[in-house]
Amino acid sequence: MKSVLLTKIAFIFLLLAFSLPISAATPSAPQMPNLELTGSDGKKHHLKDYLADGKWTTLVVWGPKCPACIEEMPEIQGIYDDKEKNNINVLGLAVDFPTFSYAKLKAVQQFEEDYFVTFPNLLISSNIYYELGLGPLKGTPTIILVDPQGKVSAVQLGAVPRKVIENYIAQENAKANLISKK
Repeated sequence: MKSVLLTKIAFIFLLLAFSLPISAATPSAPQMPNLELTGSDGKKHHLKDYLADGKWTTLVVWGPKCPACIEEMPEIQGIYDDKEKNNINVLGLAVDFPTFSYAKLKAVQQFEEDYFVTFPNLLISSNIYYELGLGPLKGTPTIILVDPQGKVSAVQLGAVPRKVIENYIAQENAKANLISKK
């Protein structure tokens, strides 16, 4: 009973914290840089190839040995599986857990296989995360929502339910439509 109450309190805190994201309308919202990173396919990719194509992008920073990341993956994979319907891209940024050093390619590939992860993943370290303009990496999973213009709209440490991500994006799209109709 006590754990159910604590879970509900944690969820409410998460919802409140997620409703106070970095605003895309502020000049301080960082534009994602065009870093060249190695993918889980072993090839080089440019970050911008996954961003700013008129769609929102959900970036998930995760680690292959992170217990919370294992639990988060079905939610993120679900968003990716429905990308044509929900118009949301998904990109993983894999980091070694718990060291936050550069992700190990074989560990990322094994995780993708074990947990049926099919969305693209790029390998990073906490130093590369810092280069994204988001400050120090505080933990995994970290969810970053990037708007259709490639600007960071929200950053949330910890697992975020799919519905919360989709609702946030719907609200931001509604705001953008109101502004464009003025």
